[in-house]
Amino acid sequence: MTDSDLVLFLALVNLVEHTIQEVKLADCENRGLNFIPQNLPGDINVLDLSSNQLTAIDNDSFVNYKYLQELILGNNQVEYLSSGAFKGLYILDTLDMSHNMLDLSKAYSAEIFVPIKNLTKFDIRSNMPQPIDFEKDFIYPDHVFGVLSELSFLGIDMMPVPQFGSGFSQMTNLHELHFQSCYLVSLSNTTFQAFSYFVQELSLTNCRLKAVRTDADVLLPFPNLRIIDFHGTFMHLRRALYLLHPFMYSNLTTINFGHVSDASIDSSELPFVTTITPDMMKYLKTICVENLDLSNNGIVDYEPGSLFTFDRPECLQTSSFFKQKQVCYCYYENDQRF
Repeated sequence: MTDSDLVLFLALVNLVEHTIQEVKLADCENRGLNFIPQNLPGDINVLDLSSNQLTAIDNDSFVNYKYLQELILGNNQVEYLSSGAFKGLYILDTLDMSHNMLDLSKAYSAEIFVPIKNLTKFDIRSNMPQPIDFEKDFIYPDHVFGVLSELSFLGIDMMPVPQFGSGFSQMTNLHELHFQSCYLVSLSNTTFQAFSYFVQELSLTNCRLKAVRTDADVLLPFPNLRIIDFHGTFMHLRRALYLLHPFMYSNLTTINFGHVSDASIDSSELPFVTTITPDMMKYLKTICVENLDLSNNGIVDYEPGSLFTFDRPECLQTSSFFKQKQVCYCYYENDQRF
């Protein structure tokens, strides 16, 4: 790029100043950039470089922008990060590198996050390629992520047989944990043991390549959960409902088990066409839940004392049960289904 091109580029950059909060945004989204611009104002607080053509972040790429609080690098083709890529960003609060090509097994050096150890929001979802071996353990680089002890939000990809090491236990302020680009095949009782006791929101959505195997105590490490979103993760409704036993008699805001059953994982043990039984509801019925989604799970019927027998029905504000197969019944005064 020539000097004249750079001047033209800077003229195109949208600089927006919000005087009330004293936040300055450099909007460089979708500019066709393959480099990090260096001549932006040095006092910007937010830099949006999303939807460009970046492939690498080199050392000292952001040293001119020491006041950055939010850096958005999503929707590029970044696959290489130099160890000093984030040097100088000591007050950075939010980093979005979602929808890139950063391989968790090799993209992150041990010291890369040290300058930005005060991050509270970190999103690297939709980076991992589909694996070849779906039965091989994947060890997440906990020694790299452990330095991010102030995180309250983490978005990351889920591999088939995930192993999260003790470094993740350093994230003691973590409240939201979101998984995407999901290749999951197995959740064991130890999968989430390294994560914070204080996580309140867990999303694990659209794991559709394989039928997900689950152990009974998968969610036991998260006693403070208020939002559980497994929408589109094919584990079967029965298995999903059994995972709720740690939350008996608890208060939850949202349980989204929509489309956790699918015809593609139909079997004699876990048939797609489902009749809800009291045993399937034994944990859910005790929970005070405000928003409940069990739709698109092949539910065709329910036994008395099952689906509509909540201990705290007054808690329920929104619910969805029969989106895929709508079932209507004629009820009589002595019908005990409700």
